Amino acid sequence: MNLCLGAHLFISKGLSKTIEEAYRLELCTFQFFSRNPRSLRSLKKPERVEIPFKVFFLHSPYLLNLASPEEYIYSSSKQALLEDLLWGDSIGATGIVVHPGSHKGSGRENGLRRIIYALEEIMDRTDTKCKIILENTSGSGTELGSSPEDFRFIIDNLRDKSRIGICLDTCHLFTAGFDIRTRDNIAETFNRWFTVIDPVYLMLFHTNDSKGSLGSRLDRHNHIGEGEIGEEGFKNLLTFELFRSRPLIIETPKEPEGSDEKNLKKLRTLANLH
Repeated sequence: MNLCLGAHLFISKGLSKTIEEAYRLELCTFQFFSRNPRSLRSLKKPERVEIPFKVFFLHSPYLLNLASPEEYIYSSSKQALLEDLLWGDSIGATGIVVHPGSHKGSGRENGLRRIIYALEEIMDRTDTKCKIILENTSGSGTELGSSPEDFRFIIDNLRDKSRIGICLDTCHLFTAGFDIRTRDNIAETFNRWFTVIDPVYLMLFHTNDSKGSLGSRLDRHNHIGEGEIGEEGFKNLLTFELFRSRPLIIETPKEPEGSDEKNLKKLRTLANLH
């Protein structure tokens, strides 16, 4: 089976340059921020260009919090996601990846219900092919989304489940306490997640090594094979059809120069494609 490898790319020089970079890296797919990652303000979108990739993704800004008990943050988050979802749909994006959010002390179930209400409102106001893709988290502090049960609760309570997807980040999985270094533990982890959630919702993996140790709750990405998951962990992951059959997008550090090439080459080597 051919791997569909991708990378998170920048669009600061325009989408045309982003597409050139995707071709230069020989990518099958790619991802880019839907707006400034540290702002919820409405900003001018990049120029409209034809994106000649069948599958590509947006990533919402870090400040987005659909679980927030603070009304201003909650309403700003809903508006930003609605705008970005519509823009993503207009350029043919497969989906927009969203961190579920933090309940900020209001309680897990209350936070999850805020997410559900927000998603229902956004879906009621739009009709897009571009999906909302919820990403798992490391579970630091009051973050939601570090367990499959959080996603199950959200999906079960949505009227239209067809417009939702799931993204699993390997670094976040590991630092949330799921050991994905050995074949037995990977099988156990995937079985744990996908007996709770139907794997039909799994749309992509963010493929990152981890600077944090197992269960540390630390969301710090590392180069493939240079972190706590390690080469052997990714080699083992790449033997699983569930992993190989989804787009694998690296969000590894950009420094030093040439790091994207190095990380993509490492994945291809570990998958025995080189």
